Amino acid sequence: MDIQLTRLEKSEMKLTVELTQEEMAPYEKQAAAELQDKVTVEGFRKGHVPFEILKQHVGDQAFLGQVLDIAISDSYTKAVKEKGLHPIDYPRVNVLAHTPLKYEAVLPVVPEVSFKKEPSTITVKRKKPEVTEAEVKEVVKNLLERFKKWKEVSGAAKMDHKVEIDFDGFDEGGAPVEGTSSKNHPLVLGSKTLIPGFEEEIVGMKKGEEKDFNITFPADYHKKSFQGKKMKFHVKLNLVEEAEDRKADDSLARDVTGDKEKTFADLDKEIRTELLHQKEHDETARLENEFLKELLALTEAEIPESLIEKEIDFMVERLKKDLQRSGKTWEAYLEELKKEGKDEGKGEEHIRKELHKPANEQLLMRLGLEKLYETENPEVSEADIAAEIEHVLSHYPVYLRENAAKNYAEGTDGREYLKSGLRLKKIVEAHTK
Repeated sequence: MDIQLTRLEKSEMKLTVELTQEEMAPYEKQAAAELQDKVTVEGFRKGHVPFEILKQHVGDQAFLGQVLDIAISDSYTKAVKEKGLHPIDYPRVNVLAHTPLKYEAVLPVVPEVSFKKEPSTITVKRKKPEVTEAEVKEVVKNLLERFKKWKEVSGAAKMDHKVEIDFDGFDEGGAPVEGTSSKNHPLVLGSKTLIPGFEEEIVGMKKGEEKDFNITFPADYHKKSFQGKKMKFHVKLNLVEEAEDRKADDSLARDVTGDKEKTFADLDKEIRTELLHQKEHDETARLENEFLKELLALTEAEIPESLIEKEIDFMVERLKKDLQRSGKTWEAYLEELKKEGKDEGKGEEHIRKELHKPANEQLLMRLGLEKLYETENPEVSEADIAAEIEHVLSHYPVYLRENAAKNYAEGTDGREYLKSGLRLKKIVEAHTK
């Protein structure tokens, strides 16, 4: 078997493999043996069909295809091993000759990574996180809003009042529309949780009052069958409440924490501690992003196109899942892009083109980081991992922690992801002033 190796651009290698007729003979026998178990020829027992008759029965092209599949698979594996290559994806094979077999296999290999200058020159500067009085007041203000207490009023409903209503929707012909009815539906007027114009119709109504009005659903309503639909609603107002004035006092602290012993001073301290923790977390994330950005600027590697395409596949799938979580479909998203003139009429093809550069950068960044791990060797101990798992689990409710801990058991992806994050953290710490 003659093997020629050629280095191509973008971390690809080309193997040119040529076999002699004698080397092809075992593959022909193997192909015949495999076909013996698959075909039935009248007048012969299965598995005992003479070679030439078997070839004639399946056809020359079909037999040749079976031989080539076996020969290419086996000889490619041997050629890769002989040349000491480490492919990271399936090869692109081009058959040059059939008898005897000669083919080219282009395969992507792990890119060689280099740095424009020593990564030791990268330094990031930590900023000291500080909590301001304005930030504390904003949290308290949000808590006062969240833990409002309501009291019933007898007057007409106003914006910012909390109401309970029964409502039923009907089409233009007067028939009830499925999914447009509710009983004792709670609603804060002005919250804009219902379709535009609906809440305004409730303003001025009193408890026990009923009302009919027409509403047209927005053209971009999330449920397609309702888009632009005209409907009549019948509404009955069952309850009107207004918010009581609340103060930042011990009673608020007890409502927020569920602890009857808590004072507002305790709550204030907890708010400041939590805000500081969040700022420290954000600062750590900022440092990591800044470090990775500088590392990316230093890293050089030719990344195979097939690897970039796989990264784009991953990014597209993640985008689809994000859209699904937000209640949107992939098709609706593509339609939005089309309407906005952002996709040049090419749909997913345009999105993949737009993702090519960020996908290349993501891979380049990861390769640079892996190279840096080899040289700087940041050690992550089992104690470090255990402490990080404990920290992560502390953010779960107590009754969920045991189940959540399974995500970080030995051998899980969650544990590896967490370990990778700790390695990055240690690298960044070593480069932080």
